[in-house]
Amino acid sequence: MIEFSVIIFSKPRQKDALLEALTPLVKASRVEKGAVMYDLHSCEDGVFVITEKWKTQEALYAHEATAHFQSFQEKADTLVEKVLRLPLVSV
Repeated sequence: MIEFSVIIFSKPRQKDALLEALTPLVKASRVEKGAVMYDLHSCEDGVFVITEKWKTQEALYAHEATAHFQSFQEKADTLVEKVLRLPLVSV
């Protein structure tokens, strides 16, 4: 199982546009083969968190090759200030 969270910080005044770009990504990702969880959280400050859980590394690679993921990546340059990926830490 592959589990991690991605924290996405919007550029100034791009919070609404970023949410608009993230929404179809999340909806399409949730129904992909191998997706266990793909949840989106946000706060007022334009910070979004996607929590992902995939059955296998291959399923994650397939996700990153989808049209909806690639479409979001193309839009991200104008909307996203920075991204942090936080892998699950087993304790």
